Amino acid sequence: MTLQELMNADVRAIGGLVRQGFAWWIDELAAMLPRGWRSLFSSRPKVLAEPLSAGGWRYWKDGRSIAADGPGGALRSQVGLLLPPGAVLTREVQFPRLPLADVRRMVTLDLDRLSPLRPELVYVDVEVVDRDAAEGRQTVLVGVLPRAVAARHLEAARDAGLSPKALSAAVPRASPPESLQQSLQQSPQQSPFESPAIRFDFLPAVRRASGEAAPGGASRLWWAAVAALIVVNLGVLIGRDILATSRLRDAVGAQRGAVDVALALRRRVEAETVLRQELVTRGMRNEPLRMLGALTTAIPAGAWVQHLEWNGQTLRVVGFKSAEVDMFAALRGSPAFTNPRAAGADAAPRAGAGQPFDITVDAGKRPRP
Repeated sequence: MTLQELMNADVRAIGGLVRQGFAWWIDELAAMLPRGWRSLFSSRPKVLAEPLSAGGWRYWKDGRSIAADGPGGALRSQVGLLLPPGAVLTREVQFPRLPLADVRRMVTLDLDRLSPLRPELVYVDVEVVDRDAAEGRQTVLVGVLPRAVAARHLEAARDAGLSPKALSAAVPRASPPESLQQSLQQSPQQSPFESPAIRFDFLPAVRRASGEAAPGGASRLWWAAVAALIVVNLGVLIGRDILATSRLRDAVGAQRGAVDVALALRRRVEAETVLRQELVTRGMRNEPLRMLGALTTAIPAGAWVQHLEWNGQTLRVVGFKSAEVDMFAALRGSPAFTNPRAAGADAAPRAGAGQPFDITVDAGKRPRP
């Protein structure tokens, strides 16, 4: 469902999605429990009432037979009705790892292929037998109970003064029968603990078919279990965060000395890097050979340099030139020099030597390569 569809859905549809998500979460939590623990959280009654073919009832509790006259009045209203193996058709089917509610819907849609009886004549329940996390598949045991058989046993139980809270079946360990006729050939006298797998609960399907509301005791129990699990999850997460923070604090404290030494060394390296950069910049700016090369390039033909003075900032050039040479224009046109100016009084021209000049210029920016 997209976000737009979710925004347009009514409250009933959103409630159904919430219930589906809750059912999926409960199924996943139950699948994570060890098999020995699942019975502790099961809502199925601990006392089982098994109908005998000769008449009467046999009662079981925790795998042991109890008094033949049946449990007390309080327990008689909390028994589970145990059907004989021949009453239920079972079959193992492979499904993807989906929530149990989705598996039930898939089985209901495909019941014509899985059962020889029409869907309106049977009750269906499923249980997960095995899950393969690597392959992403699960083995599901499908149980099909004829409605007539269920009605007959429930009526007999009510006539005996029992109030069944579950409608289960004893499934043998051997591979399930291929047809309901083969199931019916098995002995109804077989004890459920000689075929120890107690499977399914068809009573919710019976209640849904008759329009009867399910009791809320199990629902309240599940909600209480969910609240307890949420509290446990929060406690575990908070505890893990506290332990992780404590370990990190200890690790930081143990490495504090080494970190301080590393930071001091880093500061020294950074200071030395800045100092070296300043030295390199100063050397490049005050390099005499660079000034000499720039001056050689800037002086035109017809001028001769007799004396140079360089202090790192200004350059004084003294020499002679022919009458047509303009030294100020030549030095001003060089990118290496700025602000050319006369340094002293003009000297008297020497015979045959040309006009003297004494010019001071500032060093300009170093030209980019």
